[in-house]
Amino acid sequence: MIVGRKRTLFIDGLSSQDKQSKQDKGVQVAYEARDEQTIDVRLLARTLLPTLPDHKPASMYAHYGITGKDGPERMFELFSSLIVGYLKLAPDLLALLAELLPAATGDLVRRLIMFAKTEQASEADEQAPSFPASTVSLADALSPTGPLARDLSSFEERSGQEEMAYLVFDALSRSGTAVVEAGPGTGKTFAYLIPAILYLREHADARVVLSTRTKQLQEQAYGKDIPFLASHLSPSLKVALLKGRRNYVCLRRWQATLGELIEGLERDLLHSLAPLARWLFETTTGDIEENSAFLSDAKARSLWYRLYDDPHRCLGSFCEFYDECFSIAARRRARKADLVVVNHALLLADQQMDQGILGEYQFLIVDEAHALETAARQAFTITLTEHVVDSLLRAIEHPLGRRTGGWLSRLPLSRTDDKIRRAHDIGSSLRKGNASLFASIAQKLPPGRGRSPDLSPFQGEMIAIMQGLDALTRSIETLSDLVDSQENKREADGLIAEADGIVRAFDKIFSAPDENSVCWYEFIGDEPYLHYSPLTVAPFLEDKLFPHLASLTLTSATLSQGGDFRYLDDSLGLKSAPGEASYAVVASPFSYEEKMRMLFTDFLPPVTAPTDTYAAAIADCVQQLLTATDCKIMVLFTSYRLLRAVHEAIGSDVLTLAQGVDGPRAKLVARFKSAKKGTILLGTDSFWEGVDLPGDALELLIITRLPFPVPTDPVFSALADRLSANGRDAFHDLSLPQAILKLRQGVGRLIRTTSDRGIIIITDQRITSKSYGQRFAAALPIAGTNISDMEGLISEVEQWFATAPTDRAKNKP
Repeated sequence: MIVGRKRTLFIDGLSSQDKQSKQDKGVQVAYEARDEQTIDVRLLARTLLPTLPDHKPASMYAHYGITGKDGPERMFELFSSLIVGYLKLAPDLLALLAELLPAATGDLVRRLIMFAKTEQASEADEQAPSFPASTVSLADALSPTGPLARDLSSFEERSGQEEMAYLVFDALSRSGTAVVEAGPGTGKTFAYLIPAILYLREHADARVVLSTRTKQLQEQAYGKDIPFLASHLSPSLKVALLKGRRNYVCLRRWQATLGELIEGLERDLLHSLAPLARWLFETTTGDIEENSAFLSDAKARSLWYRLYDDPHRCLGSFCEFYDECFSIAARRRARKADLVVVNHALLLADQQMDQGILGEYQFLIVDEAHALETAARQAFTITLTEHVVDSLLRAIEHPLGRRTGGWLSRLPLSRTDDKIRRAHDIGSSLRKGNASLFASIAQKLPPGRGRSPDLSPFQGEMIAIMQGLDALTRSIETLSDLVDSQENKREADGLIAEADGIVRAFDKIFSAPDENSVCWYEFIGDEPYLHYSPLTVAPFLEDKLFPHLASLTLTSATLSQGGDFRYLDDSLGLKSAPGEASYAVVASPFSYEEKMRMLFTDFLPPVTAPTDTYAAAIADCVQQLLTATDCKIMVLFTSYRLLRAVHEAIGSDVLTLAQGVDGPRAKLVARFKSAKKGTILLGTDSFWEGVDLPGDALELLIITRLPFPVPTDPVFSALADRLSANGRDAFHDLSLPQAILKLRQGVGRLIRTTSDRGIIIITDQRITSKSYGQRFAAALPIAGTNISDMEGLISEVEQWFATAPTDRAKNKP
């Protein structure tokens, strides 16, 4: 047992003999070692500094302030800096890391133990700065001569921000609902945070929950915006950031997983856990998002499902790590906070548990509210996979019977006990039956995704699994009664609850859905995922969320269609929202007529043309535009098929980054930002929103297709059928509103700051040729110009950039 910083980390089963020290003859050092006999500098860096954004040589040199030309001397200086860092670690941590790291690297760390510090430096309590009691009013806070403006160099007086702030403050004060559409440049984060903080300052019993969709906005609000505003407006404000339990590492499961890896055949994964072990000695939150080294390692990330805080695996107060539990500590902080920052998923999970996570609160602010409907549908969806049952069985007994591998192995009973053997037999039968069922389902289902066909042919196998789960829970109950350990009993309760939930999921998914639900499937890899989803989420929000609220604020850059909020009203059930609702579209400070050009091409093939034909035309258009402008171009698609065809047609003569080809979204965006001019970025669904490319990081945006929902999407098609059955027009009441909102999100990628300038080209002819195209055009920030040939398009683009200011690349904060 190794103890450090109040963390008890088991490494039982490893010994120093497992990694024999090498003779002192020419030990090799490399930045990325290809064998265990070479000291791996990159692994040393990732382990010592797991929270750095990345661990590339350039980033590490910058971190340590190492200058000069690349070469052995520079690498040696980095290596020396890392050694100094390791010498500052506690001996018990070094001992643990020495056992986790590969042979030569681990041996180096082991040799450092005798030179390391022997005492932890005393940690003085941080004293919060003392502030006088604040009397700043809303008008003062928004004033260009106010306290915020004095300490914020980028502060600007914005009429839209002021308008929105007063709308939010009014909704808080009168106990009502405010729905505010506020585009880029409005400063909407300050516009809702300032009135919220001021209201909390004057109402001691009030609690506000702020919900966002993206982690980026969540982190920025909690880590940057709120601390700045609170220090000026309400220094005593208590603020907390709370995420779902799966974001926090469970110390008990960490201990168990180490034991499984050591005993099993997965010892090669141990070095992937070294950055996690180092981080556990210093983190105060246990939030895995801090640990970029762990998250960037695919092998380590694949282990996360065995390490996160799972409510079904939680022992509660019976856990030996209860007093140190990160997840419990985070929930305690949240319940005591005046202002709690969460994401949509956690907000909705709290409603399912009758506010059992966040506790009582009266005021809710939802940013990125355009995504609330989708988030709610995901939160209320029931999902079954082969892994769901396997995960339960693994928690009960490791499939290979490992000593540390399951609840049965931890019971103080003989492995030959009849009741143990019965539980083992039931589990073994379930494992086989579960694999057989999902293999059969996978063979019957068409590839891709769709509405579930009749699953009655599998009814017999499904019933057998449900009966097996019932028998297994009875067996667990019997065994639990035979032991005195409260820890084992509590764990048994969690396993039984999990099994009961799986039985209910089987019952739902293998039964006919009700009128507000749809059963559907999708393949992720080769594994079928079976889902049971609500069609409309309004009833859930009306029943669970709205009744306990005194005030609700919804905001986003895209909530309406030309000021019409009816789709949002219907989809979220806002007729039941608290108090009287006010709606507003706050004008953006950007002068779009000066900032952008909107061009519609009618000379390219129609989107109904064969994919290869349309892709070739798009690729040729992009290449000619690139030659004419040498700027950065982003192309948005609605399907991977067209994206891949365009990517192939462009070829390799220019740097082209394609989603699904060259990496995940975050890495592609980072590469695109840092790339030179003359680069192309191809993106699909997730690139239409949440991508921020200010300045010359993006100057030309091409939209290849109006983003109508896929008509065969199982949830969408079920919604459309339901609308049609009720006498409504599914195209005008569902498909068109969703597509317009998404187009506005895509268009919003271009102008992000006051200094941005660029061109948007929409190549889908339907925006001018179809009658409904007028609704798309009317929803755009400026009128579009029709272009009839490629020469005219090049001319328009060249003329626009020729008149652009020379400092357009500068980005104002």
